[in-house]
Amino acid sequence: MSEQAEIRPVRTRRVSPGVEQARKVPIIVGSGEAFMLDQDPPRISMEDFRALLMSCVLSGASDVTIQSDQQPRAEIHGLLYRTTRRPWGPSEVDQVLMEVYGGANARTEINGQRVLDFSYELNLPDGSRQRFRCNAIGIFGRDGQGVEITLRALPSVTPSLPGVGLSEGETLALSPRDGIVIIAGATGSGKSTTMAAITRSHLENLSRPVKIVDIQAPIEYTYRDVTNGLTGSPSVIGQSEVGKHIRGFADGVHAALRRKPHIINVGEARDFETIQASIEASLTGHLVYTTTHAGSVADAVRRLLSVFPANERESRAYDLISALRFLMVQHLVPRIDRPGRVAIREYIRFTPRVREGLLDAPINDWPLRITDEVYGRTQGAGAEDMRLSLLDSVAPLFRDGVISRDDALRLGGLAVIRGGGKA
Repeated sequence: MSEQAEIRPVRTRRVSPGVEQARKVPIIVGSGEAFMLDQDPPRISMEDFRALLMSCVLSGASDVTIQSDQQPRAEIHGLLYRTTRRPWGPSEVDQVLMEVYGGANARTEINGQRVLDFSYELNLPDGSRQRFRCNAIGIFGRDGQGVEITLRALPSVTPSLPGVGLSEGETLALSPRDGIVIIAGATGSGKSTTMAAITRSHLENLSRPVKIVDIQAPIEYTYRDVTNGLTGSPSVIGQSEVGKHIRGFADGVHAALRRKPHIINVGEARDFETIQASIEASLTGHLVYTTTHAGSVADAVRRLLSVFPANERESRAYDLISALRFLMVQHLVPRIDRPGRVAIREYIRFTPRVREGLLDAPINDWPLRITDEVYGRTQGAGAEDMRLSLLDSVAPLFRDGVISRDDALRLGGLAVIRGGGKA
């Protein structure tokens, strides 16, 4: 091939009308207003909606909330802002719902008391795509039948472990050969982002090629940027979306066992069937990653135990502890030193010593014993043991002026404010 010859990428996707009008809007912190359109039209068109949505993304919004008879709100660095000067009427919000859901039956499904979880994608002028995780649900409105749509902007670049603030030691602990690794936290705490960073690290590990089955509701990260750059890597990932490719998480896990994966990602362990399927997969030599909602390590274990039927609780609980390898809870807290948020984490590595101590104790005592482990109040810890409490995470951030007193008190308790060490 001559030096003059050049292969250029061919753009085959049509740019989503309206996104070319998007712009970054200056944000006045605490003002409550960040108008994304120069002028509000008498009625919102879909071009206006796409321009507003992409302007929110360019301005740093993580989430956009649209409700019937309300001004759309954007959450930017943990604070909410009104993005239009006037409320959007029910028919305008219904039109937006049809656009993002991709069908005229969305309103009918919501009126039938269904909650819709799906993804939405915009094609940008530079040939890239902006994806959103979406939720739509019925709410009380002017005629009793309002709609709320929540769109979470997903990064086009898959996050890395250093990018989410994980150390080399934490990275190793999050990558056992088998068992279950659980990432817990509230909605919007970055669980999916951390899980995506872990998945990326496995795909990029050329010394240990893996087959990954990724089960999500909906798919947030496609890993295209990672897999497209993996020249010569034999690692592979197959993604399935609940409601589109499979009926539920448990079905996806059962099907995964017939696909001979090394790693199974389960978007959320939200019910007994999914938790049980994940445990069974981990006990047969697979590495399973999943998430749940909890505010602390002890709360996460308590929540998982509460899902088990009473007549099976003891045996299922023992299976869970036998399979657990690492449990991490994280919170995203607004910074006060500069714009942005910081991850605050609590975790424990379930070493043989920790697991044996729990299996020798009554199940009802497990949350308390785990709290003692997390706060270093137990004897016999060895070099392989690894733990971090919320107090240990919060104290230096509060001392260095990174987070507010209120957030430090909420997560770390009075010991942080008083400058205490051990809880």
